[in-house]
Amino acid sequence: MRLLSKTNLSHIIFILIITLALVLRFYNISNVPPSASLDEASIGYNAYSILQTGADEYGNRFPVLLRAYDDWRPSLYVYLVIPFIKLFGLDVLSVRLPSVILSLLTVIATYLLTKELFKKSNIKFEICLPRLFTKQIFRGNLKFEISEVAMLLLAISPWHIYISRLGHEVNTGLSFFIFALLFFFKDKIFFSLTFFTLSFMSYQSEKIFIPLFVLTLFFLYWNKLLTHKKELFFSSIFCLIITIPFIQATLSPQALVRFKATNAFTSQDERFIEKSKILARAVEENDLISMIVNNRRMVYSQIFLEGYFSHLNPNWLFSNFSEDRHKVPGLGLFYPWEAIFIVVGLILLIFQKFDYRIKLIIIAWSAFSIIPAAVTTDSPHAMRAFTVLPAPQIISALGLMHLLSFVKQKRKIIPVLFFSILILSSITYFWKQYFDIFPKTQSSSFQYSLAQVIKYAINNENSYDRVVFANKDNLYQSYMFFLFNSRYDPNKYQNLGGTISGGYNESHKIGKFEFRPIDWDKELRDNNTLYIGNVDEFGTDANIVNRFYELNGKETINAVN
Repeated sequence: MRLLSKTNLSHIIFILIITLALVLRFYNISNVPPSASLDEASIGYNAYSILQTGADEYGNRFPVLLRAYDDWRPSLYVYLVIPFIKLFGLDVLSVRLPSVILSLLTVIATYLLTKELFKKSNIKFEICLPRLFTKQIFRGNLKFEISEVAMLLLAISPWHIYISRLGHEVNTGLSFFIFALLFFFKDKIFFSLTFFTLSFMSYQSEKIFIPLFVLTLFFLYWNKLLTHKKELFFSSIFCLIITIPFIQATLSPQALVRFKATNAFTSQDERFIEKSKILARAVEENDLISMIVNNRRMVYSQIFLEGYFSHLNPNWLFSNFSEDRHKVPGLGLFYPWEAIFIVVGLILLIFQKFDYRIKLIIIAWSAFSIIPAAVTTDSPHAMRAFTVLPAPQIISALGLMHLLSFVKQKRKIIPVLFFSILILSSITYFWKQYFDIFPKTQSSSFQYSLAQVIKYAINNENSYDRVVFANKDNLYQSYMFFLFNSRYDPNKYQNLGGTISGGYNESHKIGKFEFRPIDWDKELRDNNTLYIGNVDEFGTDANIVNRFYELNGKETINAVN
């Protein structure tokens, strides 16, 4: 039998990890998640519209920001989707493929980046394999590096897999950031700045994170940058030019509406209202301490700190007992066993002797990435804090490697076998929870029944003069799901006037299809109209012609004539 060299075996391990990452991200991607999400429908149809007409649903030509549901999101991911729609047509597969491909590239980039970060630290462990095994298959001992472990941990990460399988711009922001950081340590300044810029223009959170991180990076490596002055200057000019239209659009009054809606510091926040009442009483009673504690600036700090540290809550990170958003049922964002490795890795990161700049880079990356999520509503938020990855995996790999270093050489095979069993059992559990349980428990989050009722309405439209869709709860933004699932001709749609107003408008009309609130007591109820609404929107006298269910068996939508 031919013996494998250490190099060949290392390549095999690398390929196995990539294959594992690929399977976990590509398998049954069209059906899990079970339907196009609210954002995927919007991204897909607007990409389709730009491909066909050069304009989005509102008639805006080649937009820098996508108005969508009046949330004015960065449109870069939309343009990445366009080639896939050209190749495969408008469906959920085309919307998700760019995200999946980028996520796979991020797993590879994590390996390369970790290798660069620790190339001077020589962090590795060596396993002395049984003699019979080494004689027959492998020449010498088996060595693992921290880069391979970090890569593996990201490949099987529940958080990364979940987000990667969504057709959403958040994964683009993370991927471009990792590429930028990798190119920086490879001394490719132009490519590094370009990808930092693309990341900045990819997702809302990156507008805060990227400037903070890049300033820190430049401060730590200023001497290095001075050796690339010419490249740095022209790269900066290039990036500034392509960023100007994006910044102008971001600062427009319309786009700032989104910021005001998600801003945690709005005066409409319940905490502000409550503190205002307490402050008013304190002023009346001349309570100086209460006036200090409950003043607006203190409330700002309190809200920020509450939002920030909610992302560090172990219950949120390592468990899921309440079907949290962006989590696999029964799993947190990390596997529970990763906790000990992360803690050990953090201790080592702070106290172990290696390049202080690498330490500060990883700490700044981890700390800054949470800030965008902390200053917005709905904290903690797995999507808005997504850019923290794969820093925890790198830290965890550091902790794991250190713990293995305490094991005697001849016994290292034992913890490695134990860790391998742990990985396999985790993958098995993830597979069952994500591919079997998740579609059933969270199909309502992806408005599965709405996609089914739209197909029914399209197939039966010739039997009615009007089809009226409700637009709340299970039929929220039903007009967009209709455009997406029917592949409605963008030219025809824009000739009809296109979308007038997105998330804040309650009524849309597309030919015989109407999308508006249904008030059953006031409806005309003629035989030539098909009403489609939530089960609680119709009276007991309604003639239900079809019922629609989520994958968990819950009836959510009725078709009534």
